[in-house]
Amino acid sequence: MQNNIELFDGIDADLYAISTDSPENSKRLKEAGAFTFSFLSDKSFSVLDRTKMKNDQISYRGISILDQDGTYIHHEINDFWGDQIEQTADIIYEQLNKVN
Repeated sequence: MQNNIELFDGIDADLYAISTDSPENSKRLKEAGAFTFSFLSDKSFSVLDRTKMKNDQISYRGISILDQDGTYIHHEINDFWGDQIEQTADIIYEQLNKVN
């Protein structure tokens, strides 16, 4: 996503990478990749469960969209969301436009 971050310039939203990695490991990954968006650690699966991205004891790969109040809007499980980044951006814009 970082290589195509400009696709998200027009989105009035915050972007996050969420995983069950430890906060320390998430921080290392963010710094090593020089990512400009936030990494969140969700070891308890509380956010992943709420956004329908929990898969037993791991998380699905894909996207989740919450509104500004944290209310669930949409999710899409897709192992190839990064390879299909233009379609992913289109989905995000479409879903956000429905609530704005």
